[in-house]
Amino acid sequence: MLGWDQSQVRTWDAICRHTALAALAQLRGIAIRNALCGLIQPPPAGPGDGTSDADAGVDDADLRIPLGDAPVPDYPGQPRPRRLGLIRLSVAETTRLARLAGDWAAGLLTLGRLAFRLRWSAWRRRHQATARWYHHAARLAAAAT
Repeated sequence: MLGWDQSQVRTWDAICRHTALAALAQLRGIAIRNALCGLIQPPPAGPGDGTSDADAGVDDADLRIPLGDAPVPDYPGQPRPRRLGLIRLSVAETTRLARLAGDWAAGLLTLGRLAFRLRWSAWRRRHQATARWYHHAARLAAAAT
């Protein structure tokens, strides 16, 4: 969906430019998503760098961006797995993480705040995986009747 019905694109040249820019924006999001799959390395802490007590409990596991591809049900009535996992990184989530990385690089976040936001991202993706499971289960049940 390119959204031509909600824009002022009227000429062939404008359509071509809009299509190219939309494709480039999608590719940029995908490239960032693929690059953000490892460990974020914080800079070494120095004396008087403004670290707080909340930063002391942060370890490497808190700074990982987990990848995942949670399954969907194969048949109606299939019970949800106990540990479902996370959905894949979406372009929107990748954009959030890229903004987070930029804020971290600019020194706008403490280590504790960075770890909190990464854990929140993982929680959100796990919640989306659960919602996706039940959505697919309801669709399968509706199709079976």
